[in-house]
Amino acid sequence: MKIITIEEDVWIQLNSRINAIADYLKRQGDKSYDDLWLNNHEVCQYLHISEKTLWRMRTKGEISYSKIYGQYFYTMGSIKDMLNANAIQSSEEFVQELMAKGKSYIEKGRKLKTDKK
Repeated sequence: MKIITIEEDVWIQLNSRINAIADYLKRQGDKSYDDLWLNNHEVCQYLHISEKTLWRMRTKGEISYSKIYGQYFYTMGSIKDMLNANAIQSSEEFVQELMAKGKSYIEKGRKLKTDKK
C-alpha cells in the first residue's frame, strides 16, 4: 500500500467537491418521481382529501395541473411544491418522509418503468 500526502487546502477542496457531487446525485435521485403523473383519484388517495377539496385547490390555483380529454392530471413535483408552500413549521426530514410514503403508495398501486429509453 502506498501512502500519498497532500496539502490540507487541497484535501479540503477535494472533500468539498466530493460532497457537492454527492449532494447533486441525491437531488437527482429524488426528482425521478417529480415527473410522475397522477390522476384525480390517485391524488385524493395520496393526500387523503375529497375530490371536491381537490377541485377547490385547482380553482384557487393552489396546485398546478393538466387537463386532457376532460380528465385532470398532476405531477408529484406539483404536489410536493404545493405541500412545501403550505407547510407550517415543516422540516426537510418531514418532506422526505412524506415523499417516501408517496413513492411507496404509488409503487404498490402500479408498476413503474425504471428504465428510460
